[in-house]
Amino acid sequence: MKMWSTYRKDIIKEKLLHVMESGESVTVWQNRGTEKIKFSAKFLEVTDSTTTIHLEDGYTNADYQLTKDNPIFIHYAKEDYLFKKEAFKTDGLDVIMKTPVELMMRERRTVERFSFKYQDYKNVSLKVGKDENIESISCILKDLSVNGLSLVIHERESAKFLEGSTVYVSAISDQNLSSGVLATICYITPYFVSSEKGSELFKMGLKFNDALESVIFKSINTVISKKQIKQKGLEVSTFNGLSESELEKVLRKISEDNLALANNIREQCENIDRLRYMTLEMKRMFLLEVNLDLLAASLRLATKELVYDLISEVTDTMREEFLFKLDQPKSPSAINKAQDEIVKFIRMKERAGELVLDPTSYEILV
Repeated sequence: MKMWSTYRKDIIKEKLLHVMESGESVTVWQNRGTEKIKFSAKFLEVTDSTTTIHLEDGYTNADYQLTKDNPIFIHYAKEDYLFKKEAFKTDGLDVIMKTPVELMMRERRTVERFSFKYQDYKNVSLKVGKDENIESISCILKDLSVNGLSLVIHERESAKFLEGSTVYVSAISDQNLSSGVLATICYITPYFVSSEKGSELFKMGLKFNDALESVIFKSINTVISKKQIKQKGLEVSTFNGLSESELEKVLRKISEDNLALANNIREQCENIDRLRYMTLEMKRMFLLEVNLDLLAASLRLATKELVYDLISEVTDTMREEFLFKLDQPKSPSAINKAQDEIVKFIRMKERAGELVLDPTSYEILV
């Protein structure tokens, strides 16, 4: 699970007050060597300076109680809020501490964004308005991915934008845009360069209507350029593969119960992933001869790119039928069994010379 941290006092207080007002429990734990001692608690008070939680009644009879020798961790499972406190004091069932300066939260974005410093002065050019009233506005780029970006605008410009409306992005610093892209405004919120209020700045989040093929990252805080490439996937609402992070998360979960099964699934995923190197003619023959039910089951733990490569060029009817099969959940053991059968079929075709699964097999020599 990927987490990110906020250090803004107002956001931290707002999130913790939300938990307190919900009346829901949080988990408090302390590490004792290899053992994790857990208790249930509820927020009792959250102020700018102090936070108090109240431990469940069963704490008084616990074999191990909280000790000031080790830090405590407080986790709100519903929203995945987490913070750590080195110093605290107890008063009966109450645990009193300074309100945390860092709050970790689960990253909800499926694609990582490159974050730029405000001082990078990377620009985003937008066009707003209609007909003769179109105007260009230059903004400061804050973060960027192939799926969207956020930018900083001055208060006097913010009135020209509305959440849910569409804007035209005509240019982004360091990005080679052959033409502009349409984007939808997801949010507009006050932005502070420092902890000081009254900056007269707003942060605006945009989601591209069509993902960019790639973006690059250059910032004053790094000498290394990074590149992010668009993740291919079918434009459907049903299951059509996993991202790499989603696949890794599933494999970690399987390994907790059955490490050997997880390792075998990982190995077979890599074997099946070689199907992306089929030529168009190989792909046609493969899909005609393979057991599509087994193939669909084996691809329940495949990447979106592989599913896209396999069925993006088939007929609409065949794609719909296959996606219906692919949408049926399977247990890890059933997926692995299907993987084993598909890998056997692939190797048989390779020995017969009908499949050449090599990165250069699709190259046409003239």
